[in-house]
Amino acid sequence: MIVYGNPRVLFVALAGLLAVTGCASHELAMNASRPGKFRVFSCDQMDKRGGDLVKRERELNQLMQKARQGAGGEIAIAIAYQNEYNTVLGDLRELESTAAERNCALKFRTVSERAVQ
Repeated sequence: MIVYGNPRVLFVALAGLLAVTGCASHELAMNASRPGKFRVFSCDQMDKRGGDLVKRERELNQLMQKARQGAGGEIAIAIAYQNEYNTVLGDLRELESTAAERNCALKFRTVSERAVQ
């Protein structure tokens, strides 16, 4: 078996990469949705789509929490979940922004979630 380098160096490099991508994930979520994506939706359509997005956000969050418990969990999250999670968060922000501009009453969030937002 040929070893191409020190495994510790590889681990440290991966940990550094994940730290950098973790810091950038919030910024990526802000830019993950196209502006105006929900302009053609009615208020009812935005409410339904928002419910679907919140459901998917919760699913992805649970999957990421479960992955963090295992070895290599952060790598699995970065590969499997982080991009979709950022897209869902970006879509939610864009949808809520569009709904606010149109004075739509969205009911897909609970009262406590609305208070936090």
